[in-house]
Amino acid sequence: MNITVFTPAGGLYPLLGVLLFCAGTVLGVPHGLTKRGGNAKRTELWRVAHLSTCVGGISLIALSTALDRLLGANATYTLAPFSMAAYCFFLACTLSGWLNKAWDDDRTQTSVALIYSLQILASALSVIAVGAFLLTLFWKIVS
Repeated sequence: MNITVFTPAGGLYPLLGVLLFCAGTVLGVPHGLTKRGGNAKRTELWRVAHLSTCVGGISLIALSTALDRLLGANATYTLAPFSMAAYCFFLACTLSGWLNKAWDDDRTQTSVALIYSLQILASALSVIAVGAFLLTLFWKIVS
């Protein structure tokens, strides 16, 4: 097995970005179908899932390229939590559209609590990614 696949230049993070973008594109199908059906809430939930997932995939591709140039192999410290955050958000949004439940619906319902928890986890992972980026950048500057 080629270990370089786990570095930004090795292609793992751009691949994860492309897969996420493709998943977002596929989520356009239920968005379009619900748009024709006239259910405004479900249409909006699928729209958010579709567009957010596409943007998350493109962001992962762009960040993996930029951070590879800026930080080299240390970019993994930022890209790993960011990738996990993007996929958590994808899961939360997809569940939201599939179950027709928004994160701010009644959180005593198990499905809404799960969606809310996934979004909180995605937010926490994003904060970790930003912290890792700042620490890695600081370390690069001082060393």
